[in-house]
Amino acid sequence: MQDTERQTMREHIVFLGTQLENERHRSKEKSDFLRRLLHPEDLGHAVTPEVRKLAYAIINNEFNEQRDRENKK
Repeated sequence: MQDTERQTMREHIVFLGTQLENERHRSKEKSDFLRRLLHPEDLGHAVTPEVRKLAYAIINNEFNEQRDRENKK
């Protein structure tokens, strides 16, 4: 492998790592917001039961998917 190929691969790895970290950050922000929707003393008092039900379902699905991924390892 030549130096230019190595450099290109490094740049791609850095780029993909940065993108992954950005996506993790956005995902955490979304999860935090959904939890706030469920909390009755935060935003939960201002949303309808249907919205709380959807937020709970999304959080629950994410948890189940994460658990399934961990179980496959």
